[in-house]
Amino acid sequence: MVHSVSLVIFEGGAEDGQLEQDMRYARQGIVLDQLVKAQNAGFARIILCTPYDSLAQAAAMLDVPVEVVSTDITSPFHFGRLLRDVVREKQLERVLYMGGAAAPLLSSSELLYLAELLAQNENVVIANNYYSADIVGFNPGTALDRISLPDIDNVLALALVHEASLRLIPLQRSLGLSFDVDTPSDLLILAVHPDTGPYTREALASLDLDYARHDSIKTLLGDPHGELVLFGRIGAQLFDYLDNHTRCRIRLFSEERGMKALGRDRRGEVVSLVGRLIEALGYVGFFEFLAQFCHGAVLDTRVLFEHFGWKLSQADRFASDIGALDLISHPGLRDFTAAAFNASIPVLLGGHSLVTGGMWALIDAGNREQSYRG
Repeated sequence: MVHSVSLVIFEGGAEDGQLEQDMRYARQGIVLDQLVKAQNAGFARIILCTPYDSLAQAAAMLDVPVEVVSTDITSPFHFGRLLRDVVREKQLERVLYMGGAAAPLLSSSELLYLAELLAQNENVVIANNYYSADIVGFNPGTALDRISLPDIDNVLALALVHEASLRLIPLQRSLGLSFDVDTPSDLLILAVHPDTGPYTREALASLDLDYARHDSIKTLLGDPHGELVLFGRIGAQLFDYLDNHTRCRIRLFSEERGMKALGRDRRGEVVSLVGRLIEALGYVGFFEFLAQFCHGAVLDTRVLFEHFGWKLSQADRFASDIGALDLISHPGLRDFTAAAFNASIPVLLGGHSLVTGGMWALIDAGNREQSYRG
């Protein structure tokens, strides 16, 4: 049945500096691992859309029947139009779309499960996160002709349900479906997880990564006397997982879920209680305050950046995630990042994935280490 389902992977994006190049190299490893998993899952066709010749050549060297669609990195990218064009040109009926760095811990068996859902049901959509998806499956492929094509993948599932009247099949949450790689912080987590694929491990091994802070947070999660602050776009399901699989106390502050999918960031509507606290205390004062009642903090800084009204480049955001102060051009961001990395407690900075799937992956890696030792 799954031989009627096609997998489409998009991997691209501009590179503004060394950190983006490092991310691209690591993401290439992730894509190569996904292609191998897809073959093992028995997809009818596997289609890779990318402007990167190096990725296309590496994919061609795999023992996997991959159809490569070359895209133009210099032209404006519109996600929905490109996906529609690929589906039309390839005459795809049952489609599973994935972003290039989506779900690096997803197993072949999970891919098979997603394909079976699409093969055995009609007029349906599945998504790893209904409100902010980077894995979306749907049939029929012509449903794309009935929606306002979105410029980003996050809102595709919403559009297919509300505009094309497809039926949503909810997916059971799993680590494989929840963790993706958006920032360097996510790479650091992926590097310490035992289920990282061989091509990804090879790519990560070539990068100069400092795992000290992530190791500290991983240790804190297993400390019954420890206390962790977790801030950002966090859902109830993650808190339930934290409550059941960590030994430390958790102070969780959830704000601005659906910030991007609802367009609140584009309209300048983001407001953060924690952001107002930072404005009141100052950057150094805020992290000094955190250190008074917790032993570590993990922050979804994208909510804060939108609250502050900062228009940051991707290069600046990535540099902040790893504390590369000399690479940050924005003065306020540089001062904020310096305060975070000079704090007396370990602080992790990143995006949505860090405080959702990233935390899940870090907890899972720590617990499995404890099992091996035990």
